[in-house]
Amino acid sequence: MQQIKQQAEKHSKKKLAFLLGITPNLAFAAGNVALSINKHMKSADYDIVIYYTDLPDKDIRAFNKINHVVLKQFNLPEKFVQTMLQKMPEGSRFKSKNHLMCFAHFEVFPLLDTYENVAWIDVDTSIQRDLSGIVRYAPFGISPDTPWTVGNQFSRPIEEYDMDITGHCTAVMIVNDSLPYQKIYPWLYEQAEKYADTLINPDQAIISIMLQAFSITPRLMPLDEWQCISWKEKAHIARIVHFGNTRKVWKDINMCNAFPEWYRTHLEWLNLGGSDFNQNQISPHNILGTLDHFNKLTTQNHDKQSGYTKKKIYLFGFIPLIKINRQPSKTKYYLFSCIPFLKFKG
Repeated sequence: MQQIKQQAEKHSKKKLAFLLGITPNLAFAAGNVALSINKHMKSADYDIVIYYTDLPDKDIRAFNKINHVVLKQFNLPEKFVQTMLQKMPEGSRFKSKNHLMCFAHFEVFPLLDTYENVAWIDVDTSIQRDLSGIVRYAPFGISPDTPWTVGNQFSRPIEEYDMDITGHCTAVMIVNDSLPYQKIYPWLYEQAEKYADTLINPDQAIISIMLQAFSITPRLMPLDEWQCISWKEKAHIARIVHFGNTRKVWKDINMCNAFPEWYRTHLEWLNLGGSDFNQNQISPHNILGTLDHFNKLTTQNHDKQSGYTKKKIYLFGFIPLIKINRQPSKTKYYLFSCIPFLKFKG
């Protein structure tokens, strides 16, 4: 009878939720991710759940115009916030109230009461392809944080755990309801408070030791496909590009122009009435002219160094009559720029 009840509960759940977590300054980034998920997803059985601390009315209205979006206001308990701010190491870049939103990663677990699978996606990303296949990495899928170890997530070793194994990057991860998620969820917050004074990368640190504590072997999601850092060679064809450093796509001119789909999607967000970011730091434009100019300069420099020169003679100023190619060892003449008719050595 219990088994029948469990099967009925599972059948009543939705298949997949994507969870995003934001403070008000990143509403535009979450809007971009949500619009892009909808653009590329082939399946329709999913929600995009957005946890936010606060939002202006215009952004709430904009999110409500995006299909599949479910908004939920979320705030960490004040006692937890104060503990983290007081105890976290000075060297941690997460030691501010806004940055403590990183602990919303833990909220994938209670959502498993409603969904079979929950995938977390950081909002400093660009979604470029269909994400339906992410469920293949359940019950726990995540990317390696190579070359960093578990120990690199803490300011000092935690004796109960192996600090030397490869760490994991929580920017993209998926969990499902076959995990003991009702036990995992409170454990995460308890350990965060317990080890608060050691946390360099807070959510990554605690999730890394959670995998050991609950004997969970994660299914590794290929970095170049599911969480490709923006400067890597395959970023342009990855499913998810991660702007996981200080060079955010909305702050860096070259980064913005290297990923035009992100900016085109941002314009869709603005059309919905959503808030903008400070565009004084970027200048979106077609970079083909710049690349062609760079190639020309590179070719000219190479030709100069090799002693290779080209010259064309035109009839009536516009009909190509003769092309001359000079190299250190020989000179070739071409009639109408293509028919060889003279060659001199030396």
